[in-house]
Formats: sequence, C-alpha cells, structure tokens
Amino acid sequence: MIVSFETEQLQRTCYALGVAEAEYGAVHAQALITLIADIEAFDNAYELIDFFGLHSDNQLGDSLSLAIGSEYRATLVAVGKKYQPDAGGRLNWSRVTRLKLVNITESR
Repeated sequence: MIVSFETEQLQRTCYALGVAEAEYGAVHAQALITLIADIEAFDNAYELIDFFGLHSDNQLGDSLSLAIGSEYRATLVAVGKKYQPDAGGRLNWSRVTRLKLVNITESR
C-alpha cells in the first residue's frame, strides 16, 4: 500500500526516528515507524484491517483508526475517487491501496 501524509511535518515524524522520539517518546516513536512499515507491506486496506483485527463489517465512511502503542491513535483515510463509500456508507476496503495519515492524537 501507499501511505501519504496530511502535512510535511507528519511525514518527517513518521520516517525519522529522532523526530518521532522528540514528539512521542522512544517507545511510541518505534511503534509509529513500525505501524507505517506494516501498512506499506500490505497489498490493500482489507489485509490491514484483517491483520489488526478491526471489524471491517462495521467500518463506515473512509477512515481507519489504529493504535500507536498505548497512548496514541493514527487516523488514516482512503485516498482517491474510486474509493468513495457506497450508498450504505461502506467502502470496498479490498480495493483501497492508498491511505493518507491525517493525524495522530492521544488515546483517551
């Protein structure tokens, strides 16, 4: 899969361990970089959803939320016109090959 980023700073954070460590601490920085590598290793978003045990049957809209360690979550959205949700609000995740990381937030 291909991962893009909402901002250049977010991209730098995800690909430079030192930048990620300054932002999220050593443990969560490594988890973030591992998460991006894992996402890029899958052929499509359905494989990602299945691997992380997310309930794809209940996924509405075009976004996914994945844990980064115990304190943060990454929100990713499907990118591209062909990935628009159907009338019922669901995507065919097996066709999604591009995701954009839009933000990282603290878990609550």
